[in-house]
Order: sequence, then structure tokens, then C-alpha cells
Amino acid sequence: ILMIDGIEEITPTSQHISSIGFYQALLQLLPPKVYVILSVSRSVHLSSSYDIQIREMIERIEKENCLIELPFLSESITNQDLTTYIKTELNSIQQNINDSALQALSKCIYQQLDKQSYIYYLLRLILNESYFSCLSQQKKQLNLTNLNIDEILNAYIDHCEQKFGRKICSFIFNYISSSQSAIAEIELLDILSCNNEFFLEYFPKDLPKHLRFPPSLWIAIKYILGPLLSERYFDLKVVICWSHSFIRRHMKQKYLKRVEDIRIAHRDIANYFLEAFIESKPLVDMNRNVQIRGDSGRRFILQQPLLYSEIAYNYRRLGELWYQLMHSGDIDRLKEYTLCCFEYLLSKIHGLSIEQLLWEFEIICSNILDADVLLVQATLKNIVNIISNNPMLFAGEIILRLKNIKNRYSEHIESLYGQAYEWCESCGTSVFVPLSSWLPTIPPMIITILPCIDGAFKIAPTTFNQHVFCTTRQNEIAMYHIPSKKLVKKFTGHKELITSIRLTYNSKFLVSASTDRTIKLFNLNSGDLENTYNIHQDNILCMTVSHNNEQIVTGSRDRLIVVIRLETGEIEYSIEQHTDAVTAIALTQDDSMLISASRDQTIKRWTFRGMQLVNTIDAIGSPIRHMIISTDDTFIVIACDDASVQVKSLVTGSDIHNLEGHSSEVTSLAVSHDSMCCYVGCSNAHIYVYNLRSRILLRKLNHHDSSVNDLYISTDDYFLFSATENAIHVLNVKQQFNGFSSNDSSPPLSSSSSDSITALSISREGDVAIAGCANGIVQLFNLIDGEFTEQIVDHRAPVTQVALSHSYLFSLSGSRDTTVKVYDNEMGEIVAEFTAHSAPISHLRILEDNRKILSSDEQNYIKTWWANTGELIDSYNVPCKMLGVSPDGKYVVSGNGDNILKIWSLDDARVVRSIDHTEGKITCMAFRPDSQYLITGGEDFSCKLWELSSGKLTQVLVEHEESITAVAISEDGKHVLTGDKSGQAIIWSFKDGAAVHKITRHKNTIVSVSFTTDSNIAIIASQEGLLSAWSTIAGIHLATFHFNQNLVKLLVSQSGARYAAILQNSPCVAMLSLFNIPFSDVSRIPQRQSQSQMFSDIYNTVLPIKPKPLLYPKDSIILTNSRESSKIDQLGGDMILHEIINNYGNKKYSI
Repeated sequence: ILMIDGIEEITPTSQHISSIGFYQALLQLLPPKVYVILSVSRSVHLSSSYDIQIREMIERIEKENCLIELPFLSESITNQDLTTYIKTELNSIQQNINDSALQALSKCIYQQLDKQSYIYYLLRLILNESYFSCLSQQKKQLNLTNLNIDEILNAYIDHCEQKFGRKICSFIFNYISSSQSAIAEIELLDILSCNNEFFLEYFPKDLPKHLRFPPSLWIAIKYILGPLLSERYFDLKVVICWSHSFIRRHMKQKYLKRVEDIRIAHRDIANYFLEAFIESKPLVDMNRNVQIRGDSGRRFILQQPLLYSEIAYNYRRLGELWYQLMHSGDIDRLKEYTLCCFEYLLSKIHGLSIEQLLWEFEIICSNILDADVLLVQATLKNIVNIISNNPMLFAGEIILRLKNIKNRYSEHIESLYGQAYEWCESCGTSVFVPLSSWLPTIPPMIITILPCIDGAFKIAPTTFNQHVFCTTRQNEIAMYHIPSKKLVKKFTGHKELITSIRLTYNSKFLVSASTDRTIKLFNLNSGDLENTYNIHQDNILCMTVSHNNEQIVTGSRDRLIVVIRLETGEIEYSIEQHTDAVTAIALTQDDSMLISASRDQTIKRWTFRGMQLVNTIDAIGSPIRHMIISTDDTFIVIACDDASVQVKSLVTGSDIHNLEGHSSEVTSLAVSHDSMCCYVGCSNAHIYVYNLRSRILLRKLNHHDSSVNDLYISTDDYFLFSATENAIHVLNVKQQFNGFSSNDSSPPLSSSSSDSITALSISREGDVAIAGCANGIVQLFNLIDGEFTEQIVDHRAPVTQVALSHSYLFSLSGSRDTTVKVYDNEMGEIVAEFTAHSAPISHLRILEDNRKILSSDEQNYIKTWWANTGELIDSYNVPCKMLGVSPDGKYVVSGNGDNILKIWSLDDARVVRSIDHTEGKITCMAFRPDSQYLITGGEDFSCKLWELSSGKLTQVLVEHEESITAVAISEDGKHVLTGDKSGQAIIWSFKDGAAVHKITRHKNTIVSVSFTTDSNIAIIASQEGLLSAWSTIAGIHLATFHFNQNLVKLLVSQSGARYAAILQNSPCVAMLSLFNIPFSDVSRIPQRQSQSQMFSDIYNTVLPIKPKPLLYPKDSIILTNSRESSKIDQLGGDMILHEIINNYGNKKYSI
């Protein structure tokens, strides 16, 4: 069923652009059993001329009698409609009314249509046995002359409270109001059963044997609430909620006024879905001498696992848990159990969709500001296209993008990475796992911009970065909630410019200083002004608070430094040592030293206890405007009138260096809490980021459109807050300036093209990789864990070829500098350098004996030489643009890149035979592992098999429709694997040349094909960066991976477990591992076939250890008549109804 709600909203306003064709096509072209619901939110028959298109379409639909018009709007409701509805409602509660009374009642209601938007619902509320009971209990009469929704709702609520108690009702109402959309009745009863306050309230004397909320109590309350509740379906369960959003708002305003109450309600629901009390929950009340623990505290509640079984997700937990944890205010648990929990994220993506997950992240990010959450959100946005088609790739993408940056974030990111890795190890099917990271996630620089209509000058964010305080043009302090951008509160009292604001370190008070010569202390819990201190005779220019929250220190225009008690305002010290205005003051972390700066061009260091002057730093040269000290108490950073930013030693006062790179007036300073970066805000709207220790200008931030008034770096160094004329910018600076390597031993990961990988090789054992770069550097990597090992060689020109000997004895590297260097891996030094070539090296091969080297250059010279000495053995001048050496080292196949190759013996240089592709160039070749056969592929769309010893053509493989780009022969000699320019790969039978399996998943040029040593897995990689593994026996897909960059070269270990790749213009070696490789025993492959086939189909939603979800679970409203007859308070209802009949029959409109 497709529903388009409000089609007038998407109809073009221009009459020249018709949408009739769109709807006509939609209605006519849909397949069978697909239905469309189109809704219009107003009566188009009565509306203006611009609805002519909709009216025309409806006229066409009406001919088929499928138009339903609902009288939801007051202008379309008639007196007769009301009469019919009232009569129906009364009949439902088995009450009758005479026609005259019914007409009078309808007329009374009809006169109120223009005031009431919920007239039918109001009638349902008042013509209800529950409402009659409410009025009877309160001894009131029904007044229909002026219906008021709030009064009616309060009547229902008051009736419940009087009957069951306010506290018990508040528990129930709060849980219903706090559910995201609705709550199942069994969930509500379970959560109430875990509420200790309920039991102590409801059972004032003796507690029941079993701690369960009484179902009869809920049934009674539910009956009274009646039409206030609505039922829905969710995941094949009946759930309840408030029938209208305004009822939910009313309940929240009445019962959830305090933040603490809101958090408790959401925390209780979250604990239920986390199974916090699945075993038991202690109930202890020392006032009543109640101590229930262990088994006696069991609540007998249902389990709420993430997976019900291997066939169904718990959609209630998936839908509610994140919402409840978010509103409970517990960000750590929100990340631990949902946002940074791999199983939860995978279940959400697989059971629902990654788009749904991203939508929830948007909601969360509009409520909380957290670096971990922003990182995961950015990661999901980067992989949405990949994961939408195949959730199996989620773990690999998480590992790829978090590996090198996980240590820069909290333990939750480290845990997410570890969980993804563990899932790969235990998932039960083959999966590619990145060993290195070449695509770390970088969250956007600008997180949010808070518009500040009244201006933003001085700022002070709260400890956890959720709120920020800023001073305004009206000399007020505005408090904003950062994620939602909402103005929370304004603090008033100052009469002139506010020069400084600070939060105490215990977050209890907001302290402000002003040119009105006062200091004000605001209580953050109550929002009230706690104290005003008037201790200065001139403008206060700067202020700070001690770390122990006991003192306030101020500096003023009249050269005074004053220390006062925070709570009393008592002056402890008042010092006048500067000869001009004091512009900045700061305290060391232990409050032992006070640093003051002045326009007299001096900095003074004081002992804070006793305020004794230690020394004066006077070699400044310009009046000081701003000063800040680093968190490690090492540096003093000052900004002067001449725009200079000077760095001094806090300990000695000596000059260290100046930060140079800006030329505008400096307006603010900030230093990161790791004391590595200094942020300089300037009047030209730029922020300059310097390395504080090396004074290097790291970056210039130009995101602002006016002068930067103030800067503040968060305590975790994730966020930079900046104030400009009318806005506060929140910038994510965690990864922006320090690179991404996780430890000092990692190679530099620069994006410069001079660092790109140009040559790559792996050891025969598949445990080591060697890479050469465009800058001449050669590096070794551990292919088991993907870690950088060492840098071994430095050429004078780009590296063109590298190789590793068997058993990892030595390494080779050839370069455009015409040299080949031999590096002894055990001794750690270069043992030989071959310099006999006079042109750039084009090929390097280590021969089978592990002692001789074959190298070639761009001038077509092939030379063999001894690895240990570099001594020349032989030299050949033959075309060698394309070159290959047989695995046994006996034959060399070489050519000039055209349609001819020559097979010649390496021992005596005897040419065995020339082989060719007559209709196109030879593009690729490969040897069978036993060195008996050679396969070549060409631009003529064919592959040819040659006998190596004789050069005899044995088979021609013709099935491709594009040029062949890659070929391979399996270890057992039974299969051939080929790939072409269109992305098609074919597995052939070596015996008869028949095409066994055609693989069409790749859509771009095949770069590499290979077999594992057991010949059971075929590996295929294409230029767009798609890597896949296939069973050669069954032809089924086993695993997939996206490099997310264009692939240049792929190397595969013989076992198929390790992979190394060159990516286009990348300075990183992409290293992978294939986990859970299928059994090599051919007889066992068919047993895995059905399971592997199941996982290989991207349209099959079954994951290895995850269940198959419902097709598309959605909540929907059940249009049921829940007005079951009941005899409860029937007598009171009958009496009230009797009064209605009598009075309305006599036309009395006030009862």
C-alpha cells in the first residue's frame, strides 16, 4: 500500500504544469495487489481555483466509486451529522434519548464548531460512562454550553487520582507518556513491577508474596481513562498510547515538570529493555524494616533480548532503547548499549535500514553534543550506499574507518571497533577484514552554528558541552542548548558591558564581571542571582575562578588585582603593582601561581597563597590585550596591541618563540588541553591554528563572517567554540590538525602524490608486505596484523619494483634511479647494490633458488646477478616491456607489449617459440604452478593456453565480449580464471575449456584474478575497488569488500587469507584478511553450499548470526471500538444521563 498524504502540497501552483499525468501513470502502471491512497486535507469542492487539477483528478476517480470524504473540517459538518454521531455514541453505551432532546443537544454543540477543532472527539469524551462517573463522583453536572478540552481531561485525571492516588497514577501516566510511540500493556505492567516506590505506596503494611503490579488495578485505571487511550499494532503486538498528541502534552505538563522526573521515567523503561532486573531487584526500606533481596526480589518480568531467537529481532527494543537512554540523560549508557554497540547497530541496519538509523542519529544529535556520536554518524553517512545493499559489509567498514583513530576517542569507540572485529571472527561465514586503514572517518568541521540575535561576545560552555553561556548587547547572559540551538534562559542584572564570564569548576555557579564595577554570582540550579559583589572603584576588565571554587580573582582598569571569597565576597587581597590597567589574569592548575598581564607591557608571577610577587617579565614591547596559560603550566601565551602573539616560559619567564602567520588584530586566544595547539582569533574573521611547540601554522579557519570575539576549547579537546557578532560556531577540531596515525611508529599518512605507493609485493608465506613509494622510500609491513614494521631503503627516485625472498631472508627494491638494492632483513642493513642498469628498473624477480635475481630496465636489458654480492651473471637484450618467469625459474616469457611473446630458456637463452594473438595485443599472462602451461589474454577477447616446454597452443577460450585484463590457473591445474574490461569473470575447466561459472557482479575492468592454494576459492578484484571471493566448485559468492577507491594492483597470499593492494594516488598500503575461509576438503564444500548461497544473495536478508526480520514492520492504528460495556459506576452514569434528557428535553442548556 502506497500512501501520499496531502496531495495538494505537492501539486504545482502553476496551472501550466499539470501533475495529472503523474497520478494517472501511478494509478495505471502499478502491478497487481498494489494499492494507492491519496489524501486531500481540505474540501476541494469548496476551495479556490488553484485546486482545479485536484478536482479534475478526483472527478475521474469518483467514476469508479472509490472516493471517501470524511467530515473532519468544521465547515463541512452539519447539524444532522452531529445528531447522527451523538445518537451512535449513546447507543454504544446502551442509552436512549428522545428526538427533541437530541436535536437540542446537537444544536448546542453545533454553535461551538468554530471554537473546537476536535468536536467529534470531545463528544466521545463527554458521552462516555467514564466521564459520567467522573462527574458523579465530583458531584458536578454536565455543561455543554462551553466545552473545554483541558477541563474535560482534568476531570478524567482527577477521578483517577481520587480513586487510586496521585502517586500511583503518576507512575502509570509517566511511563505511557515517556514511550517513544506506544507501550505494550505487558511492558507497562513489567516496568511498574520493577518500581519499588509503587509497592511502598500501594502496600502500606504488608508487601505481597510476589512483587508484581496487580493487573486488576491496571484494568480499573484503563477503564476510567477510556477514550484517552488508543491501541496500535507494532511488530504484531498490540500497544497503547495516548489517543492524541495534545493529551500526551497535557500529561507531560502535569506530571513531568521536573527534569529529574523525566529522567527517572525514561531510565526505568531503558532498564527494562536492557533486562537490568530480569533476575531480581532488591527492595529495601529501613523506615519500614523492609529488606527483600535475592530470589525474594524477583519481579517475574519478560525477557527483552536483542534477538528473540534466530528468526526474529526484538523490534520493541530496537525502537525504544535509544530513545529512552537519550532522554534519561545517561550519554555513556546511550553509547554503550546503542550508538557504539556493534550488535545493536547491525541489528538496526539489517532489521530496519541504515536510513532509519541515520534518521535516529539526527534526532540524537539535535539533543546531545558528543564527539563519539558525531564520529559514528559521519561513518554511517560515508558507508550508507555500501551497507544499504549488503549489511554483511558493516563490520569491515567500521574496522577500516576506525582502526587508526579509535585511540583518539573514548573507550566506546575502541569497544565498537573491538566488537566489530570479534563479530568477524565468529560470524560463521567468510568475510574480508581490513588490517590497515586508508579511509579514516573525519567528522565535518562545522558541527552547528547558534544564531544569537542579541550578539555573542564572551562565551563559557558547560563541562559536558551541552550548553553555552554568552554575553549580549543588552548586557545580559544568554544560555543556549547547543544541539537544539534553543535559548534556555537569560541571566540579567548588569547595567554595563560584561567583560568576563566563568563557570565554577563544580558547575554550581556562573560568575560574571562587568564595567559596571560589579561581580555577580548566579546559581545554576535555580537560575537565580545568588550574590552581587561591588568591590571595585573602576571597570573590571578580567576575572577568573580558582580551581577549588573558593576564590574569585579580578583585574581592573585602576591597576588593581583583587582576590575575594566566592561565597561571601570577602576581600582576601587587593594588590596594586602594575602601572596600567590589568587586562588578563590566570591561575595554574594547582592554584599555586597567579599570572597577571597589563597594558604596562609586563607580566607578573605571584604566589596565590599570600600574593607575593615572584618576578616580572617585562620584555614584551607592546601593551598586552589577552593572555592564557597552557594546561600543563608550561607556557604563557600573550597577544599584544601590535598583533604579535608571544610564547613565554611560565617557569622561567624566558622567551620561547612568537607565533607568526597572522597580521590582523588579535581578539582572543585559546590553548588545547593537551597543550599542543594554540588558537588565535582575529578581527579579520579568521582563526589561526598553531602548533604551540613548533610554532608551525597548521591551518587557517575562515568559517566566520565577522570578527572573532571569543574562543573556548572544550576540556576533551574535541570542540572549539567561537563567538562572533551574531552567532556562536561549534567546530570539531579533534582530528583536523594532528593527522590520523595512532602511534609514532606508523608511517606518515600524507595525501601528497609524492608519497603514493608505486610498487608492492608480498612474501610467499603471506606474512610480510613490502611497498615502494614515489618519494623513493621502501617500507615493510606485517601482513598478519597490518602494522608498519620499518623503513628499510631510501632511493633517489621513485621506486618501480619491490620483491621479498622466500623465508623472508632479504628484500629487493628497484628504482627509476637505475639501481637495485638488496636489504638483509635479519641484519637490518643493505648488503648489495646492483648498478649495472643504465635505465629505470621495470621488472624484478627472485629466482627459485632464492639466490639469483633477474631484473630488467626500460631499455630492454635483462640481467641476472647474485643477490648476496650484486655480481653480474648474464645480460640479455630482448624486448621485455611484458615479462614473466616460470615458477621453476627455467623459462622466461617476454614481449614488447604487442601481440607477440617469446618463450626462451633462462639457462642458455634459447628461444623455444614465439606465441601470438593475431587480432590484438597480449594484455596479460600467467603460469600454471607446475610450470607446464602458460595462459595469455588479449584484446581479441580470447584466452589461449600454451604448453611451456614446446610453445604448443593447446586451447582457445572464447566467451568474453571485451578485452581480457587478468588471467590465472588454479594450483591443482583444473580451473582457469579470467576477467575482462567489462567486469565479467569466467571460471573455466582446464581440461576441456568449458565455461563453468560466469560472474557478473563486477561492473568495471577486472584488475586481478587468483586462486587459493587449495583451488577452492577464486578471488576477483576490479578497478572500481570491488573485491569478491567465490567458490570454484559451486560458483557461489562467499565474501565482498569495497576499497572505496580505485584499485591499481592486488596481491593475494597463496592461502587466500592475506591481501595487499595499491590504491590510486594513495600513500597507504591497503591490507586485508579473509576470515572464516571455507574448508579446503572438496567433499565438504557441498555441505556449505546452501548456507553460503543464502549469504551471497544481496537480496536475502539473512545474516550469519542474525535472524531474518519481518518484511517491513510499521506501527499502524487499530480502528477498534474499545468502549466495552461495564457496570462500574453505572448508577452514577444513568443519573447524569437522566438529567441530560430531562433538561435538554425542556431546552435548558445549562445543566
